[in-house]
Formats: sequence, C-alpha cells, structure tokens
Amino acid sequence: MKFIVSDNLPGENSFGKWNYTNDNGIHTWGDGSKIILWLGYTIDKDIEEIIQKDIQQIKNANGNFCVVVLHKDSMEVYLDYFGQTKVYYDTRDGLTVTNNIGSLPLSKSDINTASINRFMQGLGDNMPMYACKDPMNMKWIYEWNNFSQDNTVFNNVSSIPRDYCLKHKDEKTSLERLHDTYAKNFSSFGSNEKMSDNQLEDIIHQCMEQHSTIIKKNNHNICSSISEGIDSTLQDQYFNANTRLMYHPKDSTTVEELPPKANLIEQYKDAGKEICFDLFDVTNIDTITQQNICDPMLSCVDTVPTIWQVNNLSQKPDILIYGSYGDEMFMHVPKFLFARIPPPHRQRYENTYGGRKSPARPFADPYKGEVVKDWQTRFAEMALPNRYGRDIQTQTGVLTTSLYADRRIFNLLHRATMHQQLDSMADVGIQKRILKNQFDFNFQTKFKDGAGYECRMVIKQLLTNVIGKIIK
Repeated sequence: MKFIVSDNLPGENSFGKWNYTNDNGIHTWGDGSKIILWLGYTIDKDIEEIIQKDIQQIKNANGNFCVVVLHKDSMEVYLDYFGQTKVYYDTRDGLTVTNNIGSLPLSKSDINTASINRFMQGLGDNMPMYACKDPMNMKWIYEWNNFSQDNTVFNNVSSIPRDYCLKHKDEKTSLERLHDTYAKNFSSFGSNEKMSDNQLEDIIHQCMEQHSTIIKKNNHNICSSISEGIDSTLQDQYFNANTRLMYHPKDSTTVEELPPKANLIEQYKDAGKEICFDLFDVTNIDTITQQNICDPMLSCVDTVPTIWQVNNLSQKPDILIYGSYGDEMFMHVPKFLFARIPPPHRQRYENTYGGRKSPARPFADPYKGEVVKDWQTRFAEMALPNRYGRDIQTQTGVLTTSLYADRRIFNLLHRATMHQQLDSMADVGIQKRILKNQFDFNFQTKFKDGAGYECRMVIKQLLTNVIGKIIK
C-alpha cells in the first residue's frame, strides 16, 4: 500500500511533470486531464463515485482515505478529517510526496542532527528504559510524540498535519486548512443537545453498523485488535473478524492488569470466538522494535506490540480494526472525568472506569484539588483525536481504521448533557448498553484496560537502528 509522486525522481509512470509509482494497494483513475491515486473508503457516498464524478467532494467526505490528485503541472493531496494516513512531503529538490518514508532517497547528510541530539540526550543510561510508571520516561515520550507527529528528523521532510491538505501550483508548495478540529470540539462542548439515552445509543449503533457494512463489503480478511478495552470490544461486535488480537506486557508491574483481559477472553470463548493472545516481552523491546519498525517517525510508541502482532501474522489482513478515537469520543481518561467533578467529590469516582487508567496505577487527582474553570477549553484540546491507527498503518502497510473515526458520531457525546457525559466517563454506560441491547454482551471489565506501556527504548531504536534502515 505504497505510493510516491515526484517532479524530480524517476517513476514507473508519468503524467505531465509528475513521475509516480504505486503498488497494488493503491487505486488509480484518470480522465485525460488528471490522474488520481487513492487508498481507503468513504462512508456516505462511494469513494469511486466521488473521484470520478466530483473530486471536490472529497474535501468534506467522511471516512478513511488518502487521495492524491495530479494535474499536469499541479497536485493536491487530501486526507480524511481524522488524518488516518501519514503522508510525507519532501521539498529538497522540487516536490516528492509519499506515504512511505523509505521510498525517499535519504542520506546521512539529510539528517537533522540537532533533532537527533535533542532526544538522545533525554535517553540517559541512568534511567530505566522499559519502566512502565516512570514520570521522566513519560516526559520524553510526550515530547517525542508532539515532535514526531508532523515533523521528521530529516531536513525539508515533513508530514501533512491535522486539518490540512497539501497543494502544489505554479511551482509553489503550500498547506491549506480544510478543517478546524479544535474549534469543532470547542463548539460541541459548548452545546447541550436534549437527546435521550436511547436516541444517543441508536444513532451510534446505526452509524457503526453502516460504517462496518462498508468495511466488510470492501475487505475480506479482517483483523480486529481487542487490546483497547471497551472501545475495541464494542466495535469488534460489528465484524466476524478472521483474526482477533490481544496482547499483554510481560512485566511484573502489570500483573494486576491481566485478570480483566482473562475475563474478556473467557467471554469470547463462551460466544465461540477466539482471540489470539500474546505476551509482549517488554524487556526485549529493543530487538522487537528493530525487527518490526520500518519508519523512524513512529509517534505513538505504545503501538509497537500491535505492529509486532500484525507483522507476525501468517497472512497480512486487508484491514485492521483498531480502537482509536474511542477515548476522545467517550471521554474515558481521568482528566475528562475529574474536570467536571468538584474537588470534594472526586474521591468517590476513584473506582470507576474513568477514575484510574488501570488497576496497577494508583489513584491521583489530576487537578490536585483545584477547580477547573476552563474545562471547555481543556476538553476541546484533550478530545483532539490521537492518531494511533496512522502509525500502525505506516509500519505494517495494512489499512488501519476505527468505527469511531466517523464525523457523524465523534462529537455526539461532546454535545450531550452533563449527566450523559458523566455516565460515559465514569461508567461507560452508553457503550455497555449498546453491547447488551444489540449483542447480548455483558461487559465485565471494571477498569480501563492497561494494555499500553511506556518505553524510551523504542525512541532510542528509532533514532539509531531504524533510521539506519532507510539511509541510502
């Protein structure tokens, strides 16, 4: 599922000033005046109809896609609202656009040593490299995540950021804003739509059912990840997946997090469904990263176990269903919950689904007893979709999607009443009721799943051995 388009590099095909190469995972269509390359799908209208009849509709389409429009001397690159494909653009000698950084002719002279040194200095030998609960560990990981989202460690090479499309015209390359996710989130939290719980659940269920039907129509070998707790458990019910994956970090500090997953596996067994469960050896993270990561700009380092699992499958799936955007849509993390709870009452939510990230992490008030006056602003920022799926797709070459990446429902709970939001934050009520009412599935996991881990050793490998893989 790779493509590269360039006005200065050779390619297998040419159109106007552009040379381009793509594999079988990329679709193409042309009408003489333009050539269009694309991957993915749209929800409300078939993507092929949009491409062939009115390409301008792609700007506001709902789905998971990357579309490259080539005119003889200009180019446009469009991503879906959630930015689920990582696309690099290289402006060193003209313009080259690709979704595979390894396709670029990069050498040691292209490395930005200042960026490398900045992060390598934070990986001192005196700090544990695979500790799960180390604050310094997390500090550097958050900095790396922020940097690597749309920047790279190579000069003049970046990726198209959230909310933007890339345009090249009259020999000039620019980014043009199409969306404003933050503003959309902010206005949604400022609303207060009067909808019953049943109405909310029906809309979410109907949209997820339609979305899944489109995915099932276009993909035969479907793989579903179940390591993201209730989000992945709910969306998995909409698929008769060929493979279901779950992992758990093999580390003494995560022992308490295992029983909820064991319960979930038993529930699936009782329903006649199998889950491929793997223990992920955190202490061997350097070797696993080196063997499975092909792009050094991996932002979400806790996706390595899923990447490892997908890469080890005997046959690559057509698509991976991953639980991205559920946390932001349903507001699961503690910072959402406690921002709406007055300080004297926060302790009572300690043992709720949204109170702690996992049983292995002690309860702590994220706001330290302070009243959150600007909760709407904070919520708008915290609800910006984390693009985990984009990283998995980049590293595995498998289209990775989520039923929560749907503009029709993503902000639905954000516009709901305070009571409905608290029900979702503390008790995952809406998702539990959909599971029960639509699929007769009683979700029993009390706490938010602790499937993730934090590991600076991943970053160290990214900046050394993984970079070495793509240097020509």
